[in-house]
Amino acid sequence: MEYYEIKNTYIPLDRRMGGVLYEPVDPAKKRDIAVMLMHSDDDYYGFIPAPELAKRGFPTFASKVARSVELLDEKILDLKQGVEFLKQLPGVKKVVLLGHSGGATLNSAYQAVAENGVEIFQDDHKIVKISDIGTLPAADAVMLLDSNWGNGVMTLLSLEPSITDNSTSQNLASGYDLFDPENGFSPEGAHYSQEFIDHFQKRQAERNDELIDYALGRLAEIEKGNGRFEDDELFVVAGMSQIALNNKMFPQDIRLLSHTMKEWPVIHADGSITTEIAKSWRIPHFTKNMVTVNGAATGVTTIRSYLTNSVVRTKDFHYDESHIYGIDWDSSYCCTPGNVKGIHVPVLIMGMTGSYEFLAAEQIYENLASENKTMVFVEGASHNFTPQEDAERYPGQFGDTVKNCFDYAANWMLETEF
Repeated sequence: MEYYEIKNTYIPLDRRMGGVLYEPVDPAKKRDIAVMLMHSDDDYYGFIPAPELAKRGFPTFASKVARSVELLDEKILDLKQGVEFLKQLPGVKKVVLLGHSGGATLNSAYQAVAENGVEIFQDDHKIVKISDIGTLPAADAVMLLDSNWGNGVMTLLSLEPSITDNSTSQNLASGYDLFDPENGFSPEGAHYSQEFIDHFQKRQAERNDELIDYALGRLAEIEKGNGRFEDDELFVVAGMSQIALNNKMFPQDIRLLSHTMKEWPVIHADGSITTEIAKSWRIPHFTKNMVTVNGAATGVTTIRSYLTNSVVRTKDFHYDESHIYGIDWDSSYCCTPGNVKGIHVPVLIMGMTGSYEFLAAEQIYENLASENKTMVFVEGASHNFTPQEDAERYPGQFGDTVKNCFDYAANWMLETEF
């Protein structure tokens, strides 16, 4: 793989948003495939994929949604601006979407609508239906790099089951403390009993349903003109934030969600690839329940944003060492494994085995409609593609995971017909 000197330029798209275009300095080195990089919430202006792909010749536009609390429908329209910008860029013939982490929720929803129209997310089974956002220019391919299970599922996985009053973290119910040694916790790695796991997960699902039903009730009042405001309402919920340090149970008990069900290609430190069960290299994370810290664990959103950005229905929800069960993937459009049922262009899925979200890749692959789909795992790579150094048994064990990841992604774009 040849690497080039790159430059970056800030490009304003409108008065609300813009992005940074990364590209080779030498115009002759630019490839005719451009990459669109956007997260559903975070600022990706300087995120690793953009410069890495650009130095391999692929112009990459790194952007962010205009406002973190806007509806997923509006975020899709933000992404549309970036795709349109790349499609008119001189020399660009193909555009590839890159969704990472929760950004895969946004990118998969976008592509599903672009390929199928808004009708794909307007059936009566949806918790809420997508608004009529019009037509979208479809990407020619999609890369989902260490996607999680989608923002709806990540909210579910982060719900604090001990909350008894959504407005406060006081008066917590007993029996759900992940950090109590009597329940199996240890800083070196929790070992919860199956009884405790079942008890905890059951209450998470119950609370998830309660919050959805409450929000739907408030939405009905808003639409009848009886809301606290005519357009939307603030929705503040203790113990609902899905940021990483609130993800519960599987980061502490690393037996859970720790390996794939099938064998897949795995890229090793020296760049070699073998086919095997992909196993997690992560170590236990998060040793304190942050539910009592308002700034860390409280979900601050609106009724409409919550229902479009953060929900999914369940039935007999639970998970074990290799799979999440009981998710109704068709109930919302904020979950990547559900959205990919409507994607037919070529797709590359990559999981980072130093990350505790890597196992979502297998579920996404299983649900993906495209017949042209590729999946590979990068051994020891963190969620942000760098080596997961705290899991290494010796310095340098995982090699240059960034190089391994983006060399593979670059070669996939060059070799795939789309």
